[in-house]
Amino acid sequence: MKKNILHRLTLFICALIFYVCAYIPIVVAKENTKTTYDLFELFAHVFETVNNDYIEKPNEEELIHAAINGMLNSLDPYSNYLSEKDFSDMQIDTKGAFGGLGLEVTLHENGLVQVISPIDDTPASKAGIIAGDFITHVDGEEVFGMSLGEAVGKMRGYINTRINLTIYRDSIKEVMNFEIIRGVIKITPVKSEIIDNIGYIRISTFSEITNSTLAKAIHSMQKELNGKIIGYILDLRNNPGGLLDEAIKVSDSFLNKGEIVSTRDRDNSNITSYYAKKGDVTNDKPIVVIINKGSASASEIVAGALRDNDRATIIGTKSYGKGSVQTVMPLGRGNGAMKLTTSHYYTPSGKSIQTIGIKPHYEIEREEAKALRETNQVEENLNKSLYNKNDNQIKFAIKLITARIMRKYDY
Repeated sequence: MKKNILHRLTLFICALIFYVCAYIPIVVAKENTKTTYDLFELFAHVFETVNNDYIEKPNEEELIHAAINGMLNSLDPYSNYLSEKDFSDMQIDTKGAFGGLGLEVTLHENGLVQVISPIDDTPASKAGIIAGDFITHVDGEEVFGMSLGEAVGKMRGYINTRINLTIYRDSIKEVMNFEIIRGVIKITPVKSEIIDNIGYIRISTFSEITNSTLAKAIHSMQKELNGKIIGYILDLRNNPGGLLDEAIKVSDSFLNKGEIVSTRDRDNSNITSYYAKKGDVTNDKPIVVIINKGSASASEIVAGALRDNDRATIIGTKSYGKGSVQTVMPLGRGNGAMKLTTSHYYTPSGKSIQTIGIKPHYEIEREEAKALRETNQVEENLNKSLYNKNDNQIKFAIKLITARIMRKYDY
């Protein structure tokens, strides 16, 4: 029996308009209800026409999902609709194990998918994909015109299957092709080792276990040196971010007091501030944080909190500038969820992170990255090893901490 789609949509639209108008002053409602209703009626008319007259019978559910996703995608690169499967996959991602390439991506204003950062020890990082790369084709299919969700969907696939990515690397103005084998992405969010009595900590992502793993790493290094660690290097390079609460916990681990971050909605009417509690796990030892253009979101929260509270010196290059907050709103059983940008992050000094990023105290480009551009070489991600003795940024961080101890230098 054929369903009357237009009738059902009209009933839904009328109910929705009644609900919305119940919260709007009557005078405003009289001015706007007709226009709003007309727009909904237009959508219902288009939907019915497509459903009845398109040359191939469309899937009604897919049409509605595509319309919802199109509406959200038009707002910004980070708002989108999550199908039930996508919603489930996202929940797995934050727990630290999932399948795919190991890329954090966004939709650039030029219509291409841009790599925010490859995740350490993943197929993408091992293949040589770097922060800032533009993905132009997936298995020969042009990405331009796709939504972010569509492009990510093309990159997902079964474990041990091949995928071909065509990359445009703006730093050398060249197009490159990468054949990558999809794998199980098992993220170790925190790695650590001792360098010249300094605790080196590499945080690659902010998942549900990041802060607890960090606490164990610091305790282990302190125990190994019998508490004689002279300082810490916190490496946030190519860390694309993750969970807000983990970024707050990590920041709090290095602070005794002060604001960590605040979030503000579009009218600044709803401001939420997060503050540190007493208990610096490093016992107030000097800290140097290293960032680069692949450091985004949660990484920028940590760097901004430690910088603005005068707790750490920031070195490296300016971070990505992803300072928007996405709220994931489940849409009921079987309907997936909606990811919507609802506010922006602000550092303790009151500065927005969005598009601006975190500027380091000392701007030092990694020499290997510079050489890579100049020699036009393709090699594995520069952070593939935990500590490279030729890493000039880490060497500079060691000098800063040593100077603090030897000369009682104040950061």
